[in-house]
Amino acid sequence: MHCINCGHEQSEGKFCAVCGVVLGDILIEGEQTRNRSSARYNQQSNEYIEKVKNASKMYWNYFLNYLRQPSLALKQGEKEFLNGIINIVTMAFIIGLFLFTSMKRVASSFLGASHELSFTSVIGSSLLFVFISTAIIIASLFLTIKFLGSEHSFKSIAGIYGTHLIPSTFLVLISFILLLLKAYTYSNFFLSFALLFAFFIIPLYILIKLLTKAEEGIDPLYCVLAYIVIFGIAFSIYLFLLEGSLIVDVLNGWMVGKL
Repeated sequence: MHCINCGHEQSEGKFCAVCGVVLGDILIEGEQTRNRSSARYNQQSNEYIEKVKNASKMYWNYFLNYLRQPSLALKQGEKEFLNGIINIVTMAFIIGLFLFTSMKRVASSFLGASHELSFTSVIGSSLLFVFISTAIIIASLFLTIKFLGSEHSFKSIAGIYGTHLIPSTFLVLISFILLLLKAYTYSNFFLSFALLFAFFIIPLYILIKLLTKAEEGIDPLYCVLAYIVIFGIAFSIYLFLLEGSLIVDVLNGWMVGKL
């Protein structure tokens, strides 16, 4: 028998020959401690799983609700900030999967057959590109609305824009499924339309909707022109800084694949 208290080994007896501790009580206590620890761990695991299930269910309901009517986000603003960010991340990740899969299939055409494609590099570059692009759009909307129209916080604009990306996210998902089915023409069409919708049409729609609700301010036409100038300058600088980066190679490869 092994004494947990002092480590002494003996073949028989209820008491430890060295420290005198009751061996049975020690063993029982140790077993009870292990059982309590296991029960707490299982409880914490169940609570975590339950939280994940609830969060997933809430996001799914949010996704379906705003897929049917994205303009409802105009009334929510900051309340949908977190869901908006999650939606941006989701769209960026699916775009990354699309580009990675597309590049693997046409790698010999534009990167060479010997090029070894890195999944993390492509996904990471895609996430970074979409994050910075959406940040530029949100900042351009915020500045335009702040100085030329009604007052809205940055979080409010981010929540509204992120929620309005739900249709684009849905289209990107369709394009990825079509890519897996090797329907390349339709796949590229859906992705192109989704990106055009997300980066150009949606911001202008949000800008006009918010400014037409304002009681005072400059005419929405001039606000749209101001937004185009702000976004155009910021995005052009960003693309210039990206020259020679992996995401540019990825996008060029995707365009070659389209042609």
